[in-house]
Amino acid sequence: MKKHIPNIITSFRLVLIPVFIFFVLNDLYLAAAFIFMTASLSDLLDGYLARRWKAVSNFGKLFDPLADKAIQISAILLLCLIGRLHFTFIIILAVKESLMIFGSYLLYKKKVVVYALWYGKAAAFLLNAVIFWSYALNISNIYYNIFMAGAISAEILALILYTIRYFKLKRQAEEESAAIE
Repeated sequence: MKKHIPNIITSFRLVLIPVFIFFVLNDLYLAAAFIFMTASLSDLLDGYLARRWKAVSNFGKLFDPLADKAIQISAILLLCLIGRLHFTFIIILAVKESLMIFGSYLLYKKKVVVYALWYGKAAAFLLNAVIFWSYALNISNIYYNIFMAGAISAEILALILYTIRYFKLKRQAEEESAAIE
């Protein structure tokens, strides 16, 4: 039973998304912030438990990042819809996430698994923090937009760093393969 707990937590995070949306659409921003924080913290918990208990699963590999991105994109889209954030942010994030999904698909087809590194985790933490505070403090001003721009820039930087890392690893593998032949 213990090995299923990380997947249950991931599933719980997916269930929180409509609850979060409900609170936002009913102007219950502090409750939405709490739900968002709960979802963000549950991501840390399920990853920790999966690694500690050696309970990493195919479900978790697919749905854990999906749940993370689904709540982040929902939160930012809702901020745009309620007029607290310019739509440019959701467009940039959608393009970045589309590139990530496409890249992940290509890697999956090659049977390559890419694990989250510190810069990806730091970028996600920064974005989650800005989203949380935007709902918790019910803010919408130039400073908030600057913080959101910084958080999304960190996400884009992480994408660039992951891409560079992938091509370095690919080149090393090709060099090692050529040396063996």
